[in-house]
Amino acid sequence: MIQFIHAIDVFLPLVYAISLGTYLSFFLVKNPTLGRFASHFLFLGILVHIIFLGSKWAYFGFFPIASSFASLSMLALAIGIVYYIVEKIVKEGRTGIFFLSIIFVFQLISSMFIKYDQIPNQLLSDPKFGVHTTFTLLGISALAISALYGLMYIMLVKEIKSRHFGVIYDGLPSLEILGKMGRYSTVVGIVVLGIGILLGHLWAYKVLGYFFKFDPKIVITDIAWLAYVGGWIIVRKKRWYGLRGSMITFWGFLLFFTLMVFVNFIYKGFHKFM
Repeated sequence: MIQFIHAIDVFLPLVYAISLGTYLSFFLVKNPTLGRFASHFLFLGILVHIIFLGSKWAYFGFFPIASSFASLSMLALAIGIVYYIVEKIVKEGRTGIFFLSIIFVFQLISSMFIKYDQIPNQLLSDPKFGVHTTFTLLGISALAISALYGLMYIMLVKEIKSRHFGVIYDGLPSLEILGKMGRYSTVVGIVVLGIGILLGHLWAYKVLGYFFKFDPKIVITDIAWLAYVGGWIIVRKKRWYGLRGSMITFWGFLLFFTLMVFVNFIYKGFHKFM
């Protein structure tokens, strides 16, 4: 089994590299056939990735996020799944180059530097904790994707206003499509992250004996989710779907991400898995 895991670990970045190259060609040439092939390669990468992480979980007996490099692989898969869903819903693949670049780099770094002899936290051996973590990562990845769509929207508006129609203008879809993809990503993120947070609190109550623990990571995530829910309600009510909504999405996630990085550096709670 371990030889199989190592083999997939080498093969997976190659599949994503092929998908990335095909998405790049589609972005530049705009040939629909290239777009379909790129999407097929991404689906293949996601399928192989799920088999890879599932095999690791079955062989080692713990959820595969025991180290930073293992978490990068899980994050790459989460981004791939969310992007693939949004692409299929909207039927637009010209933004795939941006997300496949992130996926490829994350998985390449993980495959190059991951070690399999590290002793993980026993929390990772509980399948229920794995389910909570999966939903949480998927939700955060969806919100990150919505922020990137917000950034693309802002960049495209800037090009249009400056009347300088370069690669961004030629390659990206219309403002309407970008806004729609960003909104779908935000909704997916809010719903899936909400499920992950709820499962985490329920798991903590059942296993650890408390529903809520004052862990800065938990507090920031809970507050951020409530802020996203409140922000989405306001955006819907005020119909801030254009540039204003994109700026809120981008800067809101950037603030959330910055706070999480800061807390990870200064505080080591029970979410430290080594």
